[in-house]
Amino acid sequence: MTDPTGNVCIRCGKVRVIAKTWKEKIGTSTLTCSSFVCPDADCQKIVEKVLAKRKEDKETSERERLERIQANKNHALPRQK
Repeated sequence: MTDPTGNVCIRCGKVRVIAKTWKEKIGTSTLTCSSFVCPDADCQKIVEKVLAKRKEDKETSERERLERIQANKNHALPRQK
């Protein structure tokens, strides 16, 4: 099993527990995956909201970055030979 000190809740610091385990086949390999959650259900709900907000912010930032890159390409001066 994994070292419990490396798998703690980001909010309360309690050792997280396995919520679900499943197997995935990738090519010829089979991986065993586990989903961990905080043992405090209220804390877990808050953590999920925080993580969803972080994901949304990251996606927004990435989308804006790609739009700026595209805008710069569209407005770039043509190269002279």
